[in-house]
Amino acid sequence: MSIISSSKKGYRQQDDDCGNCEENDTATQKSISTERKKYCNELYATAGEVTTYETNYYGQTTLYERKKCMFVWTEDNYRRYRNTEICVGAGLLQSNELVKENVSSYIKWGNELSASLKNIFKAVKDVKTKLGDLRTAAGKLEDCKNDSCNCTQMTILTGEQQNNCDAKPSTDNRPDECSDAKEVLDELICMPKALGFDVDYLFKASSDVIGIQVFSNLGTLDPLQKTLSDDSKTFEKHIQDTMKLRENALKKIQEDLVKAVQETVKSANKLYNKRSDFEGLICTTKFICCPKCGCVTEDDNCKPRLEKCKEEICDICDEVKETFCNDSGCNDETTAG
Repeated sequence: MSIISSSKKGYRQQDDDCGNCEENDTATQKSISTERKKYCNELYATAGEVTTYETNYYGQTTLYERKKCMFVWTEDNYRRYRNTEICVGAGLLQSNELVKENVSSYIKWGNELSASLKNIFKAVKDVKTKLGDLRTAAGKLEDCKNDSCNCTQMTILTGEQQNNCDAKPSTDNRPDECSDAKEVLDELICMPKALGFDVDYLFKASSDVIGIQVFSNLGTLDPLQKTLSDDSKTFEKHIQDTMKLRENALKKIQEDLVKAVQETVKSANKLYNKRSDFEGLICTTKFICCPKCGCVTEDDNCKPRLEKCKEEICDICDEVKETFCNDSGCNDETTAG
């Protein structure tokens, strides 16, 4: 406080926001000044404490914000690994099980198909051998047909005149079953030739199909499936291990964040309390600087001077009772006096 002394008027004058107050040299004034000095010293000390608590609160809030960011970042990182494990890892392992089952079925079907193709090839080979015999027989039949020694028999059998043959066809007593003998005889000669080409096609086709099946051997899928399964398990283990690390880190950072919140609340509460003390000391020093006791009456020295002050204090008591006792209720002991 800035005190300006004035010797002309015989009192000291204070120049601050309290206003200009006269300080007499009376014993009462000296007593008040002594008490005021105590409050002023305490005010200065409290001001320093308020600064300390403000600095502490600023540090705690800054630490809280950083820990909150660390928690959000760690939580986001943990969620990424967790979601990857749920959506990708678990699905990948399940897919591998299905792939393993399908590959096993495909290999089984492939083996069964290979056995069937080999049986078909063997049957076609047998048919080809037998068709060779049939073609040989057809050739012999054709030779017999074209032999001039058999022209009479061919004339009788077919009912047609043969080249270079004197025998004449006869239609007498010819059975109906022999009406198409010529066509049947021609087919017996030409069909084995056509069937021989067909069986050659079947033989080559079955051989080619067996080659294709061997070339596309499904047994090669088994080691590929095992490699995929092993790699998938390694990937899943890496995701789970990393997820556990992130989960533990998240728990630790969450604990640190909770402590930071608690310390911030404590710091804010202490700062609020200390500021309240500081404001109270300011009000006290202001009042002691320039006490304005309007309740004191000095009109008649023969009457009590503080009666009005007593009434105002009682009014304050009534306001306190009305504020704090209406909701919770107060007993007679609480409101007594």
